[in-house]
Amino acid sequence: MRWELLPGTGNVYRFPVELAAKPTSDLLRSVAPDVREVSLVAEAFGLEEPPTEVRSASDRAMAERIAATTCWPENARAKRAALEAMLKPLLDRALPMCREAREAGSRSDDAAEKLVSAELEGGYWLKPLKDASDYWAMKSARRLIEAYAAAEEALGAERAIGFAVRGEAWRPFDLQEEVEALFFGAVRH
Repeated sequence: MRWELLPGTGNVYRFPVELAAKPTSDLLRSVAPDVREVSLVAEAFGLEEPPTEVRSASDRAMAERIAATTCWPENARAKRAALEAMLKPLLDRALPMCREAREAGSRSDDAAEKLVSAELEGGYWLKPLKDASDYWAMKSARRLIEAYAAAEEALGAERAIGFAVRGEAWRPFDLQEEVEALFFGAVRH
């Protein structure tokens, strides 16, 4: 395990909780890549960013899947368990991808550090070290983008499942409505 300092601290280390904790949406939110980082990495490496509609498309697809299911258990607990079981495969896919992206980032940092040390010391194995550093940097960038897309897909599906669990009718995400509800406490229809 690699020691990883938390931002803004000098003596607090991050424990990779995603290795031991039960897969949940909250856990995914805490380890998912930040959209700003994904955009910067995609731009820096000339990679295509995931579409911004991944979450809303997944939300809509899950809502359609729920609506298409005609036989739900009568018991509320059983129905909730069945709905949550629909989210589990998405979480089980996204969480390891986030962990792998973080690990690839660590390997990329290590490879870049070795290259810089060799350059400073005047080493003669610079070409293989540069190749390894470039390889891990690109692999890290791709994994980060893939992990972000998987996390957005799972979190979008979670929104539709949340509506179904609460017994509410699904409605598409409306940014303006969400802003008004957040700032002004406006009632959502």
